[in-house]
Amino acid sequence: MQLKKYFLLIFLSAIFLAPTYGQDFHYTQYFMSPLGVNPALAGAYNGSYRINGIYRDQYRGSSGTPFGGFSLNVDAPIIRGIRKQDWIGVGLRIEQNTSGSLGQKLNFYGLGVAYHLALNKKQNSIFTLGAQYGTGGYKYGQLVNGDTGHSIVNGELSDTESMFSGGQGTNPNPGDPIDGGSLTDLTVGVLYNLKNPKAGSDFKLGVSVEGILNPNRGKDRLDKKGIGLNGFGSYEMTMNKKASLTSGLYYYTNKKASALIVNSIYNYKLKPGDKMILHGGLGLRNIRAALIYLGATFNGIRVGIGYDLDIGASTPATNNHKSIELGVTYIGKIYKKPKPKPIIYCPRL
Repeated sequence: MQLKKYFLLIFLSAIFLAPTYGQDFHYTQYFMSPLGVNPALAGAYNGSYRINGIYRDQYRGSSGTPFGGFSLNVDAPIIRGIRKQDWIGVGLRIEQNTSGSLGQKLNFYGLGVAYHLALNKKQNSIFTLGAQYGTGGYKYGQLVNGDTGHSIVNGELSDTESMFSGGQGTNPNPGDPIDGGSLTDLTVGVLYNLKNPKAGSDFKLGVSVEGILNPNRGKDRLDKKGIGLNGFGSYEMTMNKKASLTSGLYYYTNKKASALIVNSIYNYKLKPGDKMILHGGLGLRNIRAALIYLGATFNGIRVGIGYDLDIGASTPATNNHKSIELGVTYIGKIYKKPKPKPIIYCPRL
């Protein structure tokens, strides 16, 4: 009961303390891109393997350069750890998105591993340490008339040296995309998971740090990505045989960019024990966008739609529409066939 009150306090505080800075590309359904949130989430689920895919379309119809992108995650718990109750998970992450007035395009490929340390034999309390090594890079669309007499720093034009070799300040191939810097990086994260099967509750709290290798976003040496921090928490509680409620928060910050999402999603079964689960909920991002969640789960496949309703200062320009997302998650389970020992019947003499 104390844990519920504590998490509720954090949830309500987050709503009123939400920062209002600009943010990098992000997902409303961040839980459908787990390896982008924290590498310690690799293999942190009940199943044999998991596939997550999500696509986001933002500012279409209200911007000359709409944002868009997709994320693909594949992870699995592969082997047991040093102790019988521990296990090791691995994960592959692929990200691609386009954002900003300069048409910044990001391609990222990451491979991670996580060690799940069970703090008791029943695996109800688990501490996880994860790491993800990734590589990729940025490209920028053509500037006006091919003129690139400025560098690109933090996604904006700067009056420092040219980003092109030779320092002449002009694009050697007008009309072609401008190559940015390499995005080779290391991310580390920790996760704590506390389950209470009797009460039907599941609590997760995690923190990860990215930008450890301090990669460049452009050829300009001043365009360092810097250290970024990701934090998330979720609490799922069973309300009755048909319903449960999942409340969560996700916070991301890097330099001046930051985002805070808080949400609650109601999960409902039409019948107790039914394989079909309906999902519906609301959320808030930075007190500038209202979030709507709809979806359903059947036989291990979850399909979700996330919609951002603009409620900030940009509402007249966006006509309330901010973005829409489609996400799919599949958790597969591979069952081993039992190998019973043969029984030999001896005739009675």
